[in-house]
Order: sequence, then C-alpha cells, then structure tokens
Amino acid sequence: MQLHMIDLFVVVAYFISLVAIGYYIMLQAQRRGMESESFLAADRNMGLIRTAGSAAATDLGGGFSIAMGGLGFSIGISGSWLIGVSALSAVLAALLMAPKIKRWADKVKGLTTGDLFETRFDKKTGTIAALLIGLAWWTFVGGQVIAGAKLVAGTLGLSVTATIIIAGVIILLYTAMGGLKAVMTLDVYQLVVLCVGVIFIMVPLGLKEVGGYSALMAKLASNPETAKLTNWGAVGWKTAIGWFLSIFPVWFISIATFQRVIAAKDEKTAKWGIFLTGFPIEWPIFAIGMTLVGLLAHVLIPNISDPELATPTMIVTILPIGLSGLVVAAYMAAVLSTADSCLMGAVAIFTNDFYRKLINPNASDKDLMRINRLAVFILGSLAIGLAYKIPTVIDLVMYAYTFGAAGLFFPMLALLFWKRATAAGAFWSILLGGGSAIAWSLMGNPGGYSGSYIGWGVSFITLVLVSLITKHSPEEQIELFYE
Repeated sequence: MQLHMIDLFVVVAYFISLVAIGYYIMLQAQRRGMESESFLAADRNMGLIRTAGSAAATDLGGGFSIAMGGLGFSIGISGSWLIGVSALSAVLAALLMAPKIKRWADKVKGLTTGDLFETRFDKKTGTIAALLIGLAWWTFVGGQVIAGAKLVAGTLGLSVTATIIIAGVIILLYTAMGGLKAVMTLDVYQLVVLCVGVIFIMVPLGLKEVGGYSALMAKLASNPETAKLTNWGAVGWKTAIGWFLSIFPVWFISIATFQRVIAAKDEKTAKWGIFLTGFPIEWPIFAIGMTLVGLLAHVLIPNISDPELATPTMIVTILPIGLSGLVVAAYMAAVLSTADSCLMGAVAIFTNDFYRKLINPNASDKDLMRINRLAVFILGSLAIGLAYKIPTVIDLVMYAYTFGAAGLFFPMLALLFWKRATAAGAFWSILLGGGSAIAWSLMGNPGGYSGSYIGWGVSFITLVLVSLITKHSPEEQIELFYE
C-alpha cells in the first residue's frame, strides 16, 4: 500500500507549500507591526471562508477524519450520525455562544478562555480555567500527530518514527512563523483538498466501481452479515444521546472554537462561520461522504484488518497517480489541522495568561513574539515527544481534559446566560465538578457511569447553590455580558 514516486513528489511539494504560506503570512505581519496580535488573534479580521473552513478542519481533521471511514466500514451508514451530532452542536454553539463571545472579545481585546473567565468572574477563576483548558488542548497535540503518522506512514514508505518527525517539524515551522492566521489559512487549504479528493473524486470513482449507490446498497443488503450496514437507524437513540452528551459540551469549552470566534472580523461572521461548520460542511457533506468511503471499502477491499485504515487504503487503491499523493498529504495535513489548532490554543494561554499576566506584565510586543515562537517549539516538541515516548505521562495529563470538560461546561453556560452566577459559584463549581469527575474515573467509573457525567452533576449543583448564597465580587464585570 505504498505511493508511486509521482505521488511522493506531490506529497513533498504539498508540505513545502504549507511552510511557504506560513512564511508569507509572517512577512505580512512584520510589515504591519503588532505581530503578537496577528499571531494570537489573526488580526481579528478573518472572513466567513476562513472562519468556517478553519473551524470545520479543526473539528473534522483529527479524530473524525480517521474515525468516519472506520465507522462506515464497521457499522455502516448510521455511523454518519456521529458527525450529525457534532453538526447540531456546532449550530447551537453558533447561535447561543459565538455572538456573545465575539462582542466581549472586541470590547476588551480578549484572547483566551482565561481572559473570558477573569473578566466575568475574577482572576483566580480565570487562572484555573486557563490552566485546565491549556493542559487539555496541549495534550491533544502529540496524540493527533502520532495518530495521523501511524495511518499514513505505510503509504509514504517511511517508518512511523520518521513520519512523526517530519510531520512534527512541518507543523511547528508554519505555526511558529504565521501563528493563528497561518493556521486558519492552511486549515481551509487542507479542508478543500481533502473534501475534493476524498468526497468529490474518490467517492464517485468508488461508486462507479461498484455500479452506483443503488448497487452498493443492494450488494450490502444481499448479505445477512452486511445488511445492517445499510440501516440508517442501526445506531440506537441511546448511543446518539451518548454521542451528543460527549460532543456538545466540547463546542462550548474548546479553545479552538473560541479562537475562531475572536479572529472573525465581526459578530455576524463569527456566528455564521460556526453555523456553516455544522451545516452543511459537517452534515451532510462530510458525514455522508466519509461514511460512504467506509461502505465502499467494505465491498471493494473487504479484507482490511483495521477499519480505520479504510480511508487511507481507498486513497491508494482508487485514486489515480498524482491525485492519490495529494489526498494522502491532505489527509495527513487534515489531522495536523487539529494538532496545530490545539497547539495555538495552548500557546495563547501560556503567553497571555501566564507569561504576560504573571511573569512579565511589562512585556513589549517583541518580547511576546519571542515567547510565542519559543512556546510553539517547546510545547509542541514536548507534546509530541511525551505522547510518543512516555504515553503514561499523557494518560495522566489527559485527566486535565476530564477535569476541564466536567468542571468548565456549566460555569461557561452560566457566564453567558445566568446573570446571578457569582465568582465564588464558578470557582467552586470548576474545582468540585472537575475533582469529582477525576475521583470517579480513578475509582473505575462505578456503575458504568462516566466520570464526566458525575462531574457535570456536581458542577451544576455547586454552581447554583454557591451562587445563590454568595454575592457578586467587585472584580466581576457583568455589564459586558448583559446589556
């Protein structure tokens, strides 16, 4: 399952283009001055295409781009509802969250989740929110790079280690040069190539091989072992609700979504950019298209040992020479589009919430840019290296994600929609909600209930009770959120 030499040349040219675009964006920022603002907030002037395309690439590029072909191969067309749930979550985030976050960010030049919680509540709540979000998204960087490298290493004819090193160097280079603007620009580039190559070229070619969509469904339905793959309702409502409960909160606490909202040029762009991410990009285009890849693989290449290899195998098998190399590169780059966004979130939090606020409050723009770029290389290299060499360390750090997901969701909703929420309520909600989620997880999830669900219950009850028995602190700036 290796690429032709022409395809390998296309892969190399593609990755060189990523670095070249990052370099060009760096030069643009240097000519305008205020590099740090461009690096962390993309000048706050991103249009609809980059806002929507980058948000979609970040969400789809990592786990979803790997998982959907596998789900199509293993459980069939009903696997598309996984992204359908994410699409619904994106639409709700666009309507409920994006306008308020953008309005706040433009007023106070906010950059991070820590800024948001500090503005609405107080400094200690902002600091703990920043720490948890930064750790959680930093953890994902190494995992994304390694997962992508493992999937495409064989097609490139390289070892997994070599692929990880090459991919890691590329992502660190263009992120360090161009920051968030480079990441958002390249996300769109990667998403377009992936969608055109996989969904609009590979799927039609695959359908042609099997005689069309009706023939594909008929072949699967004729075999009792594969008939269930054609059933849109094979995934039950309990599974769908479980997916929703896992995915929906992430849209409200994701630093990647947050950064795309603040980078949008105005409130309307922020709202519709996130909305279009959900519909129609995630559903129906990507959801059904990527699931069909798995179904086609089940008919054309039925002996695949690992369902998650369905998409890479189809790329090499179905696509013509030249195009398969481009799509393999875009497939790897799509995985990296999640990694670079997670890295940018962690870098923004480190530079803004810890270096600028706690270590060097008088830092100049030049100082901040030096720290930004150092943070990209140091945090990125550590994330990839630890995930590859010492996976148990990453397992420990992943508890930060569980803590953050359980502890921050309800305080975020209260920040946006409940004026009575107090700083004390938010702080203890984060600590007790996240802490109980970790404790439950360490106990082995008794009764089969996820630690996150237990944490949400504790977080919600704590937030309401403590807020009702305490008063607003002098630091709270409620008027910025409730005009």
